[in-house]
Formats: sequence, structure tokens, C-alpha cells
Amino acid sequence: MATEKLTRAVVSGPIAAMDDAICSLMLDREFQPLQASSELGGRGELKAPETDDVYRPVLDGALALLNKLGIKPEFREFRSSDYTLEDCRKVINDFAGECSRLATRRNSALSLAHDDEELISRLEPFSLLEVDLEELLDIKSMRLHFGSTELEYWPELRRRAEGETGVFLFRSGFDTEKMYCILLSLPGQSILAEEELCSAGLRLEDLPNAAGLKGVPAKRIAELRAEAADAAKQGEELTRQLQALADKLSNELLSRYSWLKYKSEGVALRRMVGVERETFYMCGWMPQSGEADFKAAADALGCACRFEKPGPHDSGRVPVKFKKGKLAKVFSPFVDMYGVPAYGEADPRLFLALTYCLFFGMMFGDIGQGVVLILVGLYMYKKRGMWLGGILATVGVPAILFGFIYGSVFGNEHLLPGFKVLEGDGVVTILLVSAVLGIILILMTGVLNILTCFRQRDYRRALFSANGVTGVLFLTLLVAGVALTMLLEIPVLSSAVYWIVLAALLLTIWLSEPLGIWLRLTHREEGQSMGMMIGVGFFELFEAVLGWLSNCLSFLRVGAYAIIHAIMMMIVYQLSAKSGGGYSIFGLVIGNVIVMVIEAALVCIQALRLEFYELFSRFYTGRGHSFEPAAVDYSSGRV
Repeated sequence: MATEKLTRAVVSGPIAAMDDAICSLMLDREFQPLQASSELGGRGELKAPETDDVYRPVLDGALALLNKLGIKPEFREFRSSDYTLEDCRKVINDFAGECSRLATRRNSALSLAHDDEELISRLEPFSLLEVDLEELLDIKSMRLHFGSTELEYWPELRRRAEGETGVFLFRSGFDTEKMYCILLSLPGQSILAEEELCSAGLRLEDLPNAAGLKGVPAKRIAELRAEAADAAKQGEELTRQLQALADKLSNELLSRYSWLKYKSEGVALRRMVGVERETFYMCGWMPQSGEADFKAAADALGCACRFEKPGPHDSGRVPVKFKKGKLAKVFSPFVDMYGVPAYGEADPRLFLALTYCLFFGMMFGDIGQGVVLILVGLYMYKKRGMWLGGILATVGVPAILFGFIYGSVFGNEHLLPGFKVLEGDGVVTILLVSAVLGIILILMTGVLNILTCFRQRDYRRALFSANGVTGVLFLTLLVAGVALTMLLEIPVLSSAVYWIVLAALLLTIWLSEPLGIWLRLTHREEGQSMGMMIGVGFFELFEAVLGWLSNCLSFLRVGAYAIIHAIMMMIVYQLSAKSGGGYSIFGLVIGNVIVMVIEAALVCIQALRLEFYELFSRFYTGRGHSFEPAAVDYSSGRV
């Protein structure tokens, strides 16, 4: 469960090889660069090199062209191509010119089609007229109004208009809802007639925009429709040509884009390099497993390279690189909530995955409900992309396994044989099992802490702390003594030697700091007196004893939730029972859904609480930071 071992690489070489070294040693490998001017201060005053990015303008042009062609930025292999900046600039400009010519023609055709359609929509209200619209709208001797009415009102409106003197009402067009019309009236006689027609359902509207309204409407509409169809067809053809061009240029354009992005990122990483006269320096963290290949690449560039393994003083500075593992990856979000382990600490992901599944299975043991959890989790993870779905699908498996142990299928414990929590001494048994499980896990975390402390060379904490060798021995002897006396009737608790050994172990924990100084396992801090160390040690011992007791009792919640699950399902079956015998299917379904939702949420939270407060705090600080090697994000335009 350990994280990968890292080493600090320090590279120096001629400044002419700097850019090649950045690309080959930083970008082509797992390498997290450090600021050379601050890390290598003992090598004299290092200056930052120039960071003018000559590749950026051409890269921006490539990104703009990709966007115009609708091509998603992504990586394409470029290492076998001998690209140069000038060559890329010329090719991309040529591609952009060809694309712009097609795009301009396409946009012009589509714009013409759109304008024709808009003009047709303005002409349609006049489609029944057989006069030139330009002449009609220019009439001076009569008042001209444009209006509309509902189709059902038109016969009555026309009858009234024929009865009025000095007004003339004509149909000009119609659609599925309205009849459009034109009202002509003689000066001096129009106001009363217009009011009469408006009361009969005529809605007078503003005169339309006269731009483009000319000729006989029906004939003009036919001409415009033909022109719009031709323009739309031409636009579609040009769109196909653009798509064909995009397909044709895609690979080469993406390859050149990737090369430009790679080079631009290399220029940006110059800020991490230090320069002194004609020599550059770079340093950073990398996996120890890649030392041989890294040194061979540095030698090929004419650069000197050396590796520095992290020491105890580097534990807070060294990043952490996790080893790969499917189960550990599923539960990584829970670990991220607590924090990244410091370098040298155990990787808690697999430990959390196994123990979390164990807790969840014991508290939520049911075959049918476990299957539902798996299905719901897979849907959330596969369809919705939710990481919590992966965890639900995973914990559904131990829920099914413990369901077979309990003999429970959707809360029915009579279909299968198994351990019945609510029958006989099942309640006492499940609580005792939970307490024993808690003790075993606390001892395991103590062992993990011991290994971590030895790895970090913190020998005092590894040997004499409450979670070190002394604390693990004390808790092991105490539990073994109680178990031997009560189960096997061996009178260990009545032995004076037994209590003397326990007292000696407690005294060692109390005086751990003075012992560490005496054995030269640690250094005495300035201003720290012996009395202060003894006082602090007493309170730490008191806190450790209370922690052992409270943590062991806290694991009783595992058994308690198993009991609560059985009780809640028993209540569901009692409420769903019919007076004539049998059960209501609706009641069982609703009851199972309610219990699953409530318990799944509570069990998830309680299992996570046990991990964070009872287990993690014993061997894991969460004060580290992740290993983040330099890399090129080809899907983004950012550098």
C-alpha cells in the first residue's frame, strides 16, 4: 500500500541544449519541475532565461482555424515529422486562406437565403394583391391602413365595410389564424368609419417597412423563394466542401497544432530553469524507477545529471505519487476529502476500500438490496459520471455477501438459512464481533504507523508512542489477558508480572520524549525542560488511553446498525401484512425503498466516520501534496 518512491533529479548543461532538455526531460517524462533559482541557491546566483514565446502567435492561429473548421483540439503524433516554425506558419496561413474563401462564400449564400426568407415573410400578408406594392404604398389621394382580423370575423367585417361610404376594405393575404387586409378611406370621412370597423374586429397596424416591398406580391414571392432555395442549396454545398476540407486537413492540422503546443509549453517551462553564464540548471521530482532512462536521455543531450534521494527533512516537501489500482481508485475521492498522505506514509486507499466494504456489508447485509445498490451505482457511474456511483456499486458486493451470512433477501430472513441478528443471542454476538473487529483494526493501524515512522526515520514515535511498538504491545497484551481469562479461564489477570509489564509499557509511553532524547533518537528542542516533557507526556498518555477506550466502543455502531437494519425491515413486513394472510406488494416495495435510502445514506456516513476518526488519525496525517508532473493539455488553448 506504499506510494511510489521518488527522487530529485538535478540536471545541468550548455544553454544551447536548454529547450531540448526541457522538452525531452520534463514534458516527455513524469517530471515535476522545481524552481531552480530557489532550489539550487548554493550554485551561485541563477537567473531566469528569456521566455518570449515565438510559437504562441502561430499556435493561436492554429486554434482559431480548428475552431472555424469545427475540429476539437486534441493530440496527434508529430515526433516523426520535421516541422519548423516558419513551415507551420506558412501551412496554417495557407489552410486558413482556403478555409476563409469557402467560409465567406458559404456565409454569403446563407445570408442571402435568410434575407430572402425574411422578405418573403413581410410580403406574405399582401400575397392576394395583384397590384404593384411600391405604387400602392406611395398612394397620396387616400388614407392607407394595414390591418388584420380573425378569420371568423372577416365576413361580418366585409359586410360592414360595404355599407360604409368613403371606405374600401380589401383582402391582402391570410394564414391559418388571421386575415390580412388593406383599408383605403377618403379624407374627411375616414375616422368614424375606421372606428366602426375596429369595433367589428379590425385591428389596425403600423404600415410595414417599405424596403424591398415592390412588384406584384405573389410573383415577387415566387421569385424570392426560387432565389432562396438556390442560395440555401449553394450554402449546403459549400458547407459540405468545408467539412470535406476539415476532414482532409484534420490530421495534418492537429499534428502541427500538437507540435506548436508542445513547443509553446516548453517555452513556458523556462521559468522553472536557472541560468548562470552559458550553463542552465533544472531540477525536479521524478519516480526512482525511471532514473536509468532519464540519465540516458540527459547524456544524449550532453547534459550532466545526478539524483538525490529524499531525506527525513524532505518528508513535507516531496510530492506523493500513488500506485495504480482499480479498487483503490474507486475510493480515492474519500481519501481526497481527508487529504493526500505525506511522502513516506502508507497509501490509505486500499486499506480504506477493504475496511469500508467490510463495515458497509456488516451494517447493510441484504442480498436483494445489495443487488439494487449495484444497479443504481452502475447507472450513476456509467450514465451520470458520478464517482459516488462507483462506490455504491462496489459496496453492493459485500452487502450481498453479508446478506447470505444473515440469510436476508429484501428483509425477509425466512427464505435462506443464516445468522439471525434478532434471534437468540444474536444481538450480543454481533456487538462483540464489532468490538473485536475494532480492536483488530486499531492494532493494524498501529502497525501501519510503525512502518511509516521507520520509513520516515522517526524512531522515537515508531518505538515509544501510543500508536508505536509500545502502544501496540500494551493494547495486544491487555486484550489477550482479558480474552484468556474470560474464554479459556487462564488466570492471566491475577498475575503480578502481567500488570508490571503493562505498567512498564504505559510508563514508556509517558516518558517517550525523554527516552528518545536519552537514546539519541530525537533532538531536544530549545527551551524544553524535563518537567515540561513529563507533563506533556502524561496528558498524551491520558488522551491515548481515552482514545483506545472510545475508539473500541465506537466500533459497536457497526453491530448497532446491523440490528437497526433488521428491526426496520421487520417493521416493514409487519406494516405490510394483510389481515387475511400474506403481504402487500406495494407496501413491501415502498418500505424497502424507504429503508434503503435512509440506511444507505446513514451507513455511508457512519462507515466514513469510522475511517476518518478511529483509523486514519492513527497512521495518516493527510498533509502531503500530489505528484503533478509537467504535461501538455492538448485539449485546451491555455499554456
